[in-house]
Amino acid sequence: MSSQNIFENEELQVIAFKLGKEEYATTITSVQEIIMPQEKTKIPRSPEFVEGVINLRGSIIPVIDGRKRFGLELAKETNETRIMVLELEHNTIGLTVDSVSEVIHLQSKDIQKSPVTADNDHDFILGIGKYDNRLIILLDPANFLNIKEIESIQSIAQAAENIRHLTSVVEDEKKEKVKK
Repeated sequence: MSSQNIFENEELQVIAFKLGKEEYATTITSVQEIIMPQEKTKIPRSPEFVEGVINLRGSIIPVIDGRKRFGLELAKETNETRIMVLELEHNTIGLTVDSVSEVIHLQSKDIQKSPVTADNDHDFILGIGKYDNRLIILLDPANFLNIKEIESIQSIAQAAENIRHLTSVVEDEKKEKVKK
């Protein structure tokens, strides 16, 4: 959803989450699911903010550390830590966040355009929403990663999928040898 679209609707449904002390949100339609953290397979030469990949019901999903992506101080996982599975430009990624709080219905009159503008490659802030005396930074998942980062992550996911396939072929061959 582009920044122009959010101001055309009377109400916007978002999922709020925390990274550090700040509260962020993204449109509910961009979130496929929210899962517990799981073991990630590190992929060599991946961007610094990519934690690795996970196998989510047979699909290889790259996982991005939200704190690293936003340049925040790193922290250990807690019982509140979650992975938000997002759909970004026809790519599925996981975003590790400190906690997911709730679904919020923001009125468009309570959303202001971002007072800070970034360059086009990194302009993923749609605006600031006011909700129950809280300020919530609204993120635009479509601009969350630039084209080079998306291509890099796609390459990581493809490499991980190839490794997974090769591993299963080798295991199948071992099973066949044992049967003989």
